[in-house]
Amino acid sequence: MSKSGKDGKRPVKPTETEAAVRLKKEVGDLKTRIAGEAQKIVHEFFPAKVIELTKMIEEDPLWQYPDEKNCPNEVIAEEPSKKRKLAGGEETPGSALKKVGGGMGTKVEDLLKSEAVCEVNDFVVSQQNLLKKEIQICLSHVTKVKIWIQLNIPKVEDGNNFGVSVQEETVNELSRAEDTSFALLDSMNKYFMTRAKLVSRVVKYPGLRDYTVSVQEIDRKERINMSLSLNDLRNNYAIMYDTITKNLEKINNPRSQQSLPFT
Repeated sequence: MSKSGKDGKRPVKPTETEAAVRLKKEVGDLKTRIAGEAQKIVHEFFPAKVIELTKMIEEDPLWQYPDEKNCPNEVIAEEPSKKRKLAGGEETPGSALKKVGGGMGTKVEDLLKSEAVCEVNDFVVSQQNLLKKEIQICLSHVTKVKIWIQLNIPKVEDGNNFGVSVQEETVNELSRAEDTSFALLDSMNKYFMTRAKLVSRVVKYPGLRDYTVSVQEIDRKERINMSLSLNDLRNNYAIMYDTITKNLEKINNPRSQQSLPFT
């Protein structure tokens, strides 16, 4: 038996306020705009990036795997050009490039006080700067595509959910690409922290060649890691493009008998 009000009539469903109607329309317009931007990203930006990064990987020397010709042989420090006072009070112009360390047992504090500069690996820094830029671009575009698909997921119902599963798996693929990008940014910071500790050991124990070689090897490893990471980024673009275009019909209309908005 249906419920009735005190006067015997059914309760009237409250109507939406004028503000609610206006906001609903604005949200709908936003969803429509997101859908348009996302589909343009999928059909134009993703394939263009695959081609661009492939060309960079194959032709730019910066992204070739390191060899003896383009890896440094020594860890060096550079004195500033201004005059410096020695322990005995005598002043002398700063020296040119020299190997880190003045003798066994040199303290790290002595290097800092001398204002000598331990240079970073220019190859690695150049790779990281470019890769950071590419990662930021990737994340901004992947976020738009992911929210477009999520907004296109219909309400939960029993049966006929295969298309919804396709949408969810596509969102998971986009999330994996995001996680890979964030992990790479984190690894860049860890590289500098590890390298700084090794360089400080080179300064403190210049007679131990193993420390110098360890710095060279961590630089080599990071360059290889950066090259592989650019390959991974290109591959992620290719996988996202392939997955979405193959399943575009299900992504747009997960339930064929139901007309969905924002497609």
